[in-house]
Amino acid sequence: MRLSDWQLHRLRDALRAFHKFGRDPVDGRHFNWKDASEAIFLSTEVEVPPERLRQFVEGVKTPGGGRRLLTMQDDRLDAIAKFATDEDYGLISEAELREHAPSWHAAQRLLEYLKQDFDTERILPPSTLEGTYRNGRIDEDNYVVRELTLQRASDDGLIRLVQIEDSYELLDGMQFDDFTPEKREEVRDSRIVFGGWAILTPEDNLLMFLKKERTGQNCYYMTVAAENWHSLQAPAAALALLRHDYPIETNEGEPLEPKKLPGISEAIGNNIALFRRVA
Repeated sequence: MRLSDWQLHRLRDALRAFHKFGRDPVDGRHFNWKDASEAIFLSTEVEVPPERLRQFVEGVKTPGGGRRLLTMQDDRLDAIAKFATDEDYGLISEAELREHAPSWHAAQRLLEYLKQDFDTERILPPSTLEGTYRNGRIDEDNYVVRELTLQRASDDGLIRLVQIEDSYELLDGMQFDDFTPEKREEVRDSRIVFGGWAILTPEDNLLMFLKKERTGQNCYYMTVAAENWHSLQAPAAALALLRHDYPIETNEGEPLEPKKLPGISEAIGNNIALFRRVA
């Protein structure tokens, strides 16, 4: 089986996790590369020398001080792939190795991790959340309008997201609701598009992860207040969300102390936005 670069990186990540976080069930010690090599042999009956395995994952030093990643013979790569997807070890799934969709894989893993032992079934996000929500607010010297669209949840409980962020001069922004769609486009200064996904946790928290197109810059949302979505007979009217990207900066050189908490709380409050349904 010929593997692409992203598949090789995924295998390296799986082996790195096994080496770094795996523990011997008898004495509790962390696995070394010899343990990883033996585990591969037990799973596939193919020998991959420990040092060769380490070089495949960590690379080798170059004269310039960097590291160069090495590949392996096809039979050894096939063995590593078979081991990594072996359900007894649970490193990665066959789908994760075949499909280049890391964001969806991350969402599914997060849902699996958040499942509680006493949960008898996974509660899917209700269809009442599907739709487009809008928030407009003054942001520095501009008026920023954000439209957040939640698509209907998949059978796995994943919600695809799109956010369109439009910036206007303050005077135009304050008249946004009175403008026609054509006028809004005419006076708009800039547009940024984000894409991503959301999950609904067992506690009914919406966790949203978005990336800016082209640059991949991250943006996160989480619910801070909510209606009882599962009992709603009509679509949800609004979403109260905390928007987060970078931590709140405090004065350099000064330690965090209780007296700083009111200022931090105020800054967090300024990042809470009410998105109202528009479609």
